[in-house]
Amino acid sequence: MSKWILQRKAADYATLSSKLKVDPVIVRLMVNRGLHTYEEMEEYLHPTLDNLPDPHLFADMDKACELLLDAIDEGIKIRVVGDYDVDGIMSTYILTTALMEVGADVDYAVPHRMIDGYGINPDMVQTAFDEGVRFIITCDNGIAAAPAIDLAKKLGMTFVVTDHHEIPFNLAEDGITQIQQLPNADAVVDPKREDCEYPFKGICGAQVAWKLVEVLYEILGLEKEASDEFLQFASIATVCDVMELKGENRATVYHGLKSIETTKNVGVNALLARTELKDKPLSCYHLGFIIGPCLNASGRLDTASRAIELLMEKDQAKALAMANELVELNAERKAMTQTGIDKAKELIENSTLKDDKVLVVYIPELHESLAGIVAGRIRESYNRPVLVITDGEEGAKGSGRSIPAYNMFEELSQVKDIFTKFGGHPMAAGLSLPKEKIDELRTRLNTNCRLTNEDMQEVIMIDCDMPLYYINENIVDTIDALAPFGNGNQKPLFALKNVPVTKATYFGKEGQYLRLTLSTEKGGSISGLMFRGVEEFEKTISLKYSKNSYQALFSGTGSPLLMDFVYEPSINEYKGQRNVQVLIDNFK
Repeated sequence: MSKWILQRKAADYATLSSKLKVDPVIVRLMVNRGLHTYEEMEEYLHPTLDNLPDPHLFADMDKACELLLDAIDEGIKIRVVGDYDVDGIMSTYILTTALMEVGADVDYAVPHRMIDGYGINPDMVQTAFDEGVRFIITCDNGIAAAPAIDLAKKLGMTFVVTDHHEIPFNLAEDGITQIQQLPNADAVVDPKREDCEYPFKGICGAQVAWKLVEVLYEILGLEKEASDEFLQFASIATVCDVMELKGENRATVYHGLKSIETTKNVGVNALLARTELKDKPLSCYHLGFIIGPCLNASGRLDTASRAIELLMEKDQAKALAMANELVELNAERKAMTQTGIDKAKELIENSTLKDDKVLVVYIPELHESLAGIVAGRIRESYNRPVLVITDGEEGAKGSGRSIPAYNMFEELSQVKDIFTKFGGHPMAAGLSLPKEKIDELRTRLNTNCRLTNEDMQEVIMIDCDMPLYYINENIVDTIDALAPFGNGNQKPLFALKNVPVTKATYFGKEGQYLRLTLSTEKGGSISGLMFRGVEEFEKTISLKYSKNSYQALFSGTGSPLLMDFVYEPSINEYKGQRNVQVLIDNFK
């Protein structure tokens, strides 16, 4: 069962509310998100791009741009090497398009997920050299590609890394101190460098690429508006790479969403049209769960080049056809993913795996590109770190998703002798290993694991115990003004105890959702929609009260049943009518 925690942080709510001209509830939401001063709250309510840090603060940023400009002047063939996820796709598009616009002889390449694996490898370097490329610049990868970079230098090539991932480290002689191991590139632009003075470390690869373009264009005397054209692509990557929506990232996504709504990019417009989002207000949900997966599907089931080609397409008819192919690929991906999730749960429940604190699930037949998605869904179900491993071209490959109490990158680093390749973040990782090492990996990770039962209990942070009668259109609209919501800026959640449920009806194409009628504190009523946990709700009511009591809810003839709810206030718009409602996130 999940643990509910009501946040109670002190602040001068009345004064801040008056000064900011917002409801005290809104002030409380901002205080709960770590904001304390009027200035911080004003910036949060009105994010601006004017206060972003100086991109010259990146270590090696100026050097990387000078190397690029020299290559452009000398007509040297440049290759951008990206990655196959949304961040890699956007990074590749940003750098390739920007370099084309300033006259570079440039093309791009992205690794094939099945053949090449993550990031640039020596074979890609050799291929580039054989094709006349003498300058390689990576984006969203490269920081852990020492063998590929060493080969490039041996061949006399110039190599620039732009990345945002953690930098590999070795242990000092004391066995404790971690020493960063930068690759032997001509320039390494990564905010995770210890000597990097750029203050905001939590940006995605596309944001790093955008910052490089900003400096490059500045040196060339181009207007900042020219580099700002890439804002929309950086914002898509920020959301899809699940960066924390704080500070710079919040400002990027806030303005990026508006930029996407009015985009002139033919490919983006085609994808918006095909997903029925054109001319609609966009949110992080649309980027993370509709647009992003369509782009991602190309790199998962085919090649990420298809998504990059869509972004570069100028012909509307061709772009619509390409967008349609990506949408169809994503539908295929969804079906395959659900099969993988069902198989993973079956393996866990029917074995000793369910007793492990770190779940290592081997599904050899699962398409390797779906391992990360399946791991994420299993993590949600069990609230434990999860690694899903499948058969690759050579050996086994896997992806991991973690929980806040478990730094997956550090834990995998402790057993790195098992892997042929690995990398990632505290919350996610990718790896390759021999098949015969899977059981050893499971054993060692669980032996090393120090997670407690409390660490693995789902925690729901509640902003406020706001009564239902307090909800109106104005307060819902004001809460929406705190968007974009996502990682690091969660949607506000409210809770109430002993809410009378007077009626229930099923809805949805298959009757899979529930609409509850909830009594308010002042004698009125409000609809509560339940899109997940319906079966659990049915069981809970039947056990607590009786099956007859549950069935009576549907006729509205029984006595009200009291439940505790965690909810989000929202507005239902239908045929010009707007009515407040609540979306039920959890219950007891």
